[in-house]
Amino acid sequence: MKVDFKQDSQLDDDEINVLVSAKELTPEVIELLSMLQNVSIQNDNYIPINTNNRVQIISVDDIVGIEIFENELNIYTTSEHFVTTGTLKEMYEKLKKHHFVQISKSAIINIDHLNYMETAFSGNMTLFLSNDIKLHASRKYLPGLKKSLRM
Repeated sequence: MKVDFKQDSQLDDDEINVLVSAKELTPEVIELLSMLQNVSIQNDNYIPINTNNRVQIISVDDIVGIEIFENELNIYTTSEHFVTTGTLKEMYEKLKKHHFVQISKSAIINIDHLNYMETAFSGNMTLFLSNDIKLHASRKYLPGLKKSLRM
C-alpha cells in the first residue's frame, strides 16, 4: 500500500479530503473505506458502562475481554470485572476499530492483551489474556482472529 499527502490550499481549514485508488474494488478496499468513514475527531478511547446504579467510565485500552452469559455482559479490564446489560453485538460495534476481535458467539477480546493461545478440544483454541483471564475461541471465528494477528 502506498500513502501520499498532497497539500491543497483550496480546502477549508477544517476540511480533509481522502481519495482511495485501486485497480478494482476488493474486499480490502471496502474495509479500508469503511474504516475511514468511521474515523472521527472525537476522543472515543473511553466508554460508559451502566453498572450497579451508576455509570462507570472505562478506558478502551484497559478492556481485556467481554463475554456474554444469558443477558449479562461481563467486561474484564486490567483492574476490575464489570457486569452490565446489553448485547455483545452492540459492544463489538463500538470497539471493533480498537483492536477488538470476536472469538466466539459469546466473546470478544482486545488483541493487545492476548498473551498466547493453545489448542483445545475439537479444533478450538484457549486464549490466555492479561490478568490470568482465559477465554475460548471457536473454530468459526479462528480465521478472523488469525487475520487480526497477521498469521
